Amino acid sequence: MTMKTNSPSSSRGILRKLAMYALAAVIGFYVVAVVGGYSWLRFVRKNEQVALTDVALFRVGAVRRSIAVQHFAKAQVEWDAKNYQAAFLFFSVGVRQDPDNVPGRLTAVRFLRSVGAGSQALLMLEEGLARAPDDLRLIEPTFEFLLKGGRERRALDLLRQRYGTDFVGPNRGLLQRYEVEATLAVEGAVAAKRLIEKNPDLLKDAFAAKLVARILWDSQERLKAVGIMQQYVKTSAVVLADYALLAEWQQASGLPAEAVATARRACAQLPREVSPRVLLIETVVNEAPAGPAGPREIAAYLREFGSRPEGLSELAILAGKKGWVDLCRSLYEVAATRERDPSLLALAYSDALARVSRFREARQVLTELESQVPDGNAAFMVQLRQRQVIASAALSDSDNVREYARRLAALLSREPDGLDACRRIFQRLGILEAVAELSSRSLAAAASAKK
Repeated sequence: MTMKTNSPSSSRGILRKLAMYALAAVIGFYVVAVVGGYSWLRFVRKNEQVALTDVALFRVGAVRRSIAVQHFAKAQVEWDAKNYQAAFLFFSVGVRQDPDNVPGRLTAVRFLRSVGAGSQALLMLEEGLARAPDDLRLIEPTFEFLLKGGRERRALDLLRQRYGTDFVGPNRGLLQRYEVEATLAVEGAVAAKRLIEKNPDLLKDAFAAKLVARILWDSQERLKAVGIMQQYVKTSAVVLADYALLAEWQQASGLPAEAVATARRACAQLPREVSPRVLLIETVVNEAPAGPAGPREIAAYLREFGSRPEGLSELAILAGKKGWVDLCRSLYEVAATRERDPSLLALAYSDALARVSRFREARQVLTELESQVPDGNAAFMVQLRQRQVIASAALSDSDNVREYARRLAALLSREPDGLDACRRIFQRLGILEAVAELSSRSLAAAASAKK
C-alpha cells in the first residue's frame, strides 16, 4: 500500500495562493476603507478641505486639521447668527482637532469673551501658550487679558512657571514689561523698582516709558515721573488716557498751568472729540476754581457739543465726580426735555449729591431711577446697585446695604471676575456687610464657572 504525500513544490503553490488571497483581501479592505473614509468626510460631513491622498496615506494630522477648518467655519456662521451654543460646540471641537491652529484658537477666545465666558477664554489661551510659549500671538492676548482683568497674581505666577526668572529670546523685553507691571500691582512699587534696576534696558524701552513713570510716581519720585510722561506724550503715539494721566499728575505735583497746557494739546490733537474738551474743563477749573475760565469753557463746550448725546453725558460724569450738583441737575433736565434717555445723567446727578454728602437725596434719585430702567439692562443695573450700596452704607442702613449687595451679586452671578471686582471696591471703602455678601456669592460663582 502506498501513501500520497504533497511535494514541496505543491505546498509552496498553496502558500503562494493563500498569500495572494490575503494580499488581495488586504488591498480590498484598504481601498474600501480609504474610499469609505473619504466619502464619509467629503459627502456626509461636507468637509471640502479633506484630500483623498491624506486619507489614503493615513495623514491623521492633515485630516484633523481639515476637520478643524470646517468646524471653525461653521462656528463663525453660528456666531454671526447668534446661535451661541452651537458656535461654542463647533469652536470647542475645532480647537480639540487642531490645537496648534493659533488663529482658530484666538477666534474661539474672542467668541468666549464676547459671550462672557472669560474664565474659559483664559483657559484656552493658557493651553495654547503651554504648546507654543514663544508665540507672540499668544503671549500678548494672554497677559493683556490677565493684567487688564485684575489677575496680576496669576500673570506673575504664569510668567515665572513658564519662562523662569531670566527671560531669553526675542520676546524678552515684552515679558519683562509684563513682569514689572504685574509686580507693581501685586508686590508694590519697591519690588517693581528693583526689577527695573535689575533690567536697566527697560529705561531705554519706549514701550515701557509709561510703566516706568507709574513706578516712579508710586515711589514718590513724582517730578521724575512727570518728566518721563511728558517726554512720552511728545514723542509717542498716545491716546487720550495718556494726556489725562499726565494732566492728573501735573495737578497733583503743583503744576496746574502745565496740566492746562497738556489738556489743550490733547484738544489740538483730537479737535472733534468730546473727551479732550471735558479734560480741559477739569484742568481749567482745578487751576482756578473760583475764576471765570471754568464757566466760560463750559459754555463754549455746550455750544459745540451740547446737541450730541455723549456731549451731555460726559460733562455730567465730570460734574458728578466734582460734586457740581446744579450743573448735573441742569444737564439731567435738558436731557429729559429733549426726550433722551436720562439714565446716565441721573447716575451722575446722584454722584454729585453723594460727593457733597447729600446721601439721602442721592439714594432717592437712585430709587426713582430704578423704576425707570428697562428690563434686561444688566450692565446699567450693576452701576446703580453699586451706588445704592454705597449710599446706604453712608446712611448706616445695614439692612439695605445687605439687600442691595445681594441684588448686585445676583446680577453678577455668572461673572466671577465682575463679582470679585465689586467686592474689592467695597473692601477698599470699608463696607463690610457688602463684602460679606459678595464674598459668599463669589465663591459660589467661581465654583459654578469651574463646573
